[in-house]
Amino acid sequence: MINNIRSFLYDKDYFINIYENKVYVFNYLDLNHFSEQQISLKMDSFKLNIMGNNLTILKMENKEILVTGNIEGLKIIR
Repeated sequence: MINNIRSFLYDKDYFINIYENKVYVFNYLDLNHFSEQQISLKMDSFKLNIMGNNLTILKMENKEILVTGNIEGLKIIR
């Protein structure tokens, strides 16, 4: 039962955590665009746009990225 709950809560393909003034994305494929107003990430089946002001990449490792700044919105483009 515990494994079923973990499987439901944790998508192994990717996950996106939203905090105050931070967005953490795990398992993205590519960084398509980076500016202080928008960061665009290519995911497996969609593109994720992070929009805001003073956006910076605080942490960037293999398939992991932590974006900080004044986050105004996220947009999924299929």
